Amino acid sequence: MTLQSNSFPVGVELPSIFETIADRIYDTPYAFIRENLQNAIYASRMQALREGIRTDHPSLRVDIAADGASVRVHDRGIGMSPEDLRYLFWTIGASGKRNDEARAAGCVGMFGIGGFANFGVCQKLTVVSQTENHPGHMTALSRSDIEQATGGLPQVALYPSAEASPRRTIVEGVLRAPADPAALQQYTHEVARYCRELIYFNDELISGEATITEDTDRGLISSGTWSHNEVSVTGTLYLVNDHTLGVRLDEIQLAGSRSRLSGTLQFEGNGIDIRKQGFKLCSTSVATRIGISGYMDCDLLAPTAGRDSLNAESSGIVANTVAALERAAVLSILESGELIGQHTRIFRYVRANGLVDKMGNVMVQIAGGESVSLDEVGRRAASGSQVYYGTSGNAALTNVLRTRGHIVLNLPSDSHKSAAIREFLSGIGATDLRGQVECTEEYTELSRFEKAFLGELAETISDVYQVKSVNLLPGGLTEDIPTFVANPTSSVSTALRIYVDVRHPEIEKLARLGMTPLFRSLVSEFCREYLGPTLRSRSPKFFGSGAVNLDWLAQHRSEAWLLLTNDIAVVNRAVRRQVVTATDIHVVTATPSDTATEPNNLEPKLVRIIEGGEDFEALDGYYIRIPNSATDAYGDVIIASDDHGAVWMGNKVLLLASDAISTAFQFEIRLDQLMVDAGTSELAQGAVVIDRSIQQLFGGLYFPLPGELEQHLVPVGSQVIRIEVRCDWLDFAGSRSWEAREWD
Repeated sequence: MTLQSNSFPVGVELPSIFETIADRIYDTPYAFIRENLQNAIYASRMQALREGIRTDHPSLRVDIAADGASVRVHDRGIGMSPEDLRYLFWTIGASGKRNDEARAAGCVGMFGIGGFANFGVCQKLTVVSQTENHPGHMTALSRSDIEQATGGLPQVALYPSAEASPRRTIVEGVLRAPADPAALQQYTHEVARYCRELIYFNDELISGEATITEDTDRGLISSGTWSHNEVSVTGTLYLVNDHTLGVRLDEIQLAGSRSRLSGTLQFEGNGIDIRKQGFKLCSTSVATRIGISGYMDCDLLAPTAGRDSLNAESSGIVANTVAALERAAVLSILESGELIGQHTRIFRYVRANGLVDKMGNVMVQIAGGESVSLDEVGRRAASGSQVYYGTSGNAALTNVLRTRGHIVLNLPSDSHKSAAIREFLSGIGATDLRGQVECTEEYTELSRFEKAFLGELAETISDVYQVKSVNLLPGGLTEDIPTFVANPTSSVSTALRIYVDVRHPEIEKLARLGMTPLFRSLVSEFCREYLGPTLRSRSPKFFGSGAVNLDWLAQHRSEAWLLLTNDIAVVNRAVRRQVVTATDIHVVTATPSDTATEPNNLEPKLVRIIEGGEDFEALDGYYIRIPNSATDAYGDVIIASDDHGAVWMGNKVLLLASDAISTAFQFEIRLDQLMVDAGTSELAQGAVVIDRSIQQLFGGLYFPLPGELEQHLVPVGSQVIRIEVRCDWLDFAGSRSWEAREWD
C-alpha cells in the first residue's frame, strides 16, 4: 500500500488488545460474574440514592442466572441510555462511576475497560438496558464480529427493545467453555454474602448475611487510636477467647482525613478479606511477625484491574494499618504476664522493633525452681546481686555459681524469646554463661604422661606461636572441653591463663598411644585445634585476623652479613633430581608401644602411618617429607595452618597448607614423567581437600598425601620415582611470594 499523504490513522489490532485486557485479566466465568455483579450493585445503589431508599429494598433486587452455557446478570438499577451504552459500556477507557453521584453512592470505577473485558470468557455478549427517561435498547457483539473487522473497530449491533422495561439492565454472556453452575454459585456467594443488597443466584438468596462481630465487651483490653506512617486506626483490642487477641476496627484516618472502616481481625493466621460495603474485592496477605487474619471493609481500598489483588496505594494502606495494630497488640500483651506466656511468637517482633525494655513482666526461671519477672531480676541486680544466664546444659557451672551465692537464670528453649531475654539481661549488666568455664578441681598429683603432655604443649605454644607468657593450669572444667583460655582478650603483656583438663578423653587417648614418634605431632595438632585462634591473636607471627605475618617472619629470620673477598668459594656440583624408592618409606604404627622411638639420623622421604584403633584412624595414610630448608625457615608456621589440599595434573602436584585468610604454603612436586591413572590409562588430574594434618616426625615435617596420588608417588618393590621438589610461601593480599628450592 502506498501512502498518499503525510499522515495516517493509528491502527488498532483489537484481538491482541483482548489478549491483554481480557484473556490475561478476566479469564474465567468467575471474573464475568464479579465484574457484572459489581456493576449491578453500583447501579442499584445509585438508584437507591435517587429514591432515598435502602439498597436492600425489594424493588432493587439483583438476579443471576447460570445454566453452564451462559450467565445472565439482571439488575433494577438506574439503567443505561443508548448513549450510555455506546460511550460508557462499549467504549474502552470510559466509566460511568467516576462522577459525584457514583462516589456518593459508594461506587468505584477505576479501569474503564467496560464490556470488552467480558470477551475473555464470552463468545457473545448481549446487553439490554432502559432508563426512566429513554426507551430500551439491545446491544450485541461477538468474537467473530471482532475477528471479521480485520484490524479495524467492530460494529456493535443496536436494536430497540422493551425487555428491560420499565428500568433495568440485563447482561448475558454466552461462554466460550461450559461452566459448573454450582461452582459459580458458591463463588458468587463468597464475594456477595455480606452485601446488603438482595442478590439471588438461580432464585436462591445469597446475600444479606450479618457480619460476624465478636463480643468485644467480654475480654476487653483497651480502646484507642494507633498510628503508623500516615495511617491512624481507631478500634478496640479484646480477647476472642481465653488466649487469642483480636481487634475491632471503627475508623481510619489517612493523612488526617477520616474515612469509614469496619472489620474484625485476629492476631493469628495470615490472610485478610478486603471488602467495600460488603462486596469482597479480594483476599490479601500482609507481612507480620505475629500473624493476622480476618476482614477489613473500607471505602479507601480499591483492587487492581484483575480484581484479585489490591492496587499499590491500597496495599500500602492495609500494610500501615496492620503495622499500627500489630504494635498495639504486642504492647498490650507485654502488659500482662499471663498473655505473654500465651503469645511467645511476639518476641521476634519485640527484638526487631526495639521493645526489649518493655519486657519487665516476662517471667523467667531461676536455677533451683523460683520463677520471677525480669523487673524483679533487675531490682536484685541493682541491689548488688551478680546475675548469670544460660541454658540447662550449663549444669556444672550453674552449681558452682549458685554455691557462691550468684543468681543463675535458665533461658527458655524458644530461640526468639531466649534471644530477647538475653538482650534485656545484657542491659542490666548480667553475664552470659556461654563461653564461661570454671575450674571445678585443681589437679595436684600429675602422672608422668600428664607432665609430659603439659611440657610438650608449652613448648609447642612457645615454638609455633612465640607466645612466651603462658600459665598452664591442670584441672577439671565445668564444661566437657579439654582446655579453656581464661583471659583471651586481656592485654598481650598479660600472661595467658589456660586451663587444661589432662584427664579429658581427648587427652587420655594420647596416653594410651604412649611416647611414640607421633606424640609431639599429635600434641601440636591438639594445640592448633583447641588453642589456635587464641594463640594467633597473641602471636607476633600472625595478624589479629589470624593471617600469617610474613613480613615479620622475613625480618626475624634474616642475617646481617659482611662480605669479603676471602668468603668466595667455587663449587662444581651437578644438579640431579631426588630419587624415591621403596626403601625410603618408613612405617609408623599408631598403637601403644614402649619401644616405639625415632631412629637416630633417619630422614625417610615417605612415612606411612598405620591406624591403631578408632581413636587414630584419621591418621592412616602416606606422608611426604617437606624439604628441610622450608622446615627450617618457616616450619612452625606451616604446622599452625588449618586448611590442607592437593591439586595435580600432568607431571605436577601442588600440596597446599593455608591459613584460609591470605597466605598459603605451596609444596610443589614435579615428576620426570606424566602421571597416568593405572585403571583408565588416562592423564591423571584432580583436586581434593585433605582432612589429615601435617605431622612432626624424624626431625622434620611430613605433608599428608591424598589416596589418589599414592600410585604416582609411592614406589612399589624396586620401582624408582624421580621428583623435583620446591616450596613457596604465597601472600595473596600483597601479591608476594617467598621461595625455597632443594636439590638432593
